[in-house]
Amino acid sequence: MILRRLFKHRGLGINLIAGFSFLMLAVYGWGLEWQELGSYLLIILVFLGGLIGLAALLGWLLSKMRRRDITTFPVSKDNQELDSQRQNVDSKDIKRD
Repeated sequence: MILRRLFKHRGLGINLIAGFSFLMLAVYGWGLEWQELGSYLLIILVFLGGLIGLAALLGWLLSKMRRRDITTFPVSKDNQELDSQRQNVDSKDIKRD
């Protein structure tokens, strides 16, 4: 029953069986100890968790940067005056060219 579910999506099922078989070959055929295999798997899981956490942090920062609007950065009257002055200077530069 479990194998039918795995083979329903052949790519995932075959990859899981092949990975498990490779790990068992390392233990049985090459003399790798179970404790050493467990430590390697733990290290891999820690690095994978760190990578996923870093990706989540960068995704969150990217979403914050993309959602910069008036609600997150309120504009005061002084900032509006400075922006209008900058636009006037920019338009004068364009007219000279």
